[in-house]
Amino acid sequence: MEAYNKFDFDGNQDFQHYLSNIFPTPINQEKYKRNWYKKYIDSNFDVNDKQQSQNQEQTNNQQQQQQQQQQQQQQQQQQQQQQKQQQQQQQQQQFQRQQPKLPFQLVIEGVLKVLYFPALLFLQKPELHKYVNLGSVFICLMALYRIKGFPKKGQYQEYFAKSLRIEFTTNILYMISLFAIDNFVFQMPIALHFLVGAAELWTSLGQDEGFTLRFAQKIVKNREEILITKQKIEIYLFIYSLIGIFIRKTSLFLSVFILQNILLKTKCNEKMMKAQSNIKDWYKKNLIDNKMIPQSFRKVLELIWNGYEKLMTIF
Repeated sequence: MEAYNKFDFDGNQDFQHYLSNIFPTPINQEKYKRNWYKKYIDSNFDVNDKQQSQNQEQTNNQQQQQQQQQQQQQQQQQQQQQQKQQQQQQQQQQFQRQQPKLPFQLVIEGVLKVLYFPALLFLQKPELHKYVNLGSVFICLMALYRIKGFPKKGQYQEYFAKSLRIEFTTNILYMISLFAIDNFVFQMPIALHFLVGAAELWTSLGQDEGFTLRFAQKIVKNREEILITKQKIEIYLFIYSLIGIFIRKTSLFLSVFILQNILLKTKCNEKMMKAQSNIKDWYKKNLIDNKMIPQSFRKVLELIWNGYEKLMTIF
């Protein structure tokens, strides 16, 4: 077929003489070219090969068209992705322009809350642990100043009374007890509170969508539940500190300071009140009113709870 395609019919005198003897002169000469070529040039030439060639050509054309369509679709998809990315960038830029700038003090406070966690991990030695506690107190003082400012002259008592309702104030009182122990567990309430603060800062900065932002948004969404959990942990740590006195893991000083903090928060802090109520409901449902527990043991549990409630109302 390749030799046939290269054959010069117009320049061949024998073919032109053959063609001149045909009357009328055919408009489509392909059939005559093929017959003449088979008869005089190549007896093995297949005169029907044209149809096969056409079929092959059609197949090739279809493949080319499909490839072109695929390329066009890919280009369209790329253009759509680029447009989508541009729209997201524009929306992000517009969001950042519309978002009010955060106060410098709030940003510093949030950054320090973030730094608290690596400091807690790397400063585990007893001689270094006190610096973590001092840093925590400093963060709480910054937050207290941000919320309440400095007390005005002659209003110190009122300022202190209102400050007791703020979580950061009771954090400072709680942190005093941590100077007497180097146990990592007692840092959990502070860590939870600072985790909420760090998440609030991260969402306020309006960072790009990602796992960290989604995680921070989830923390902010469940802020109240997390802070109530913080109060429960403080109560459990008080109970642990009492038990720890007998096994020489804690001290009476630690228990007294934690108890003092819980007593203050029970009077002033709404979240501590909710935590106390939740613990009471669970204790009553699963222990005191649980008929699977022997009645004599349930009475002992009830006496323990009554003693705890009286302890909470000691002041």
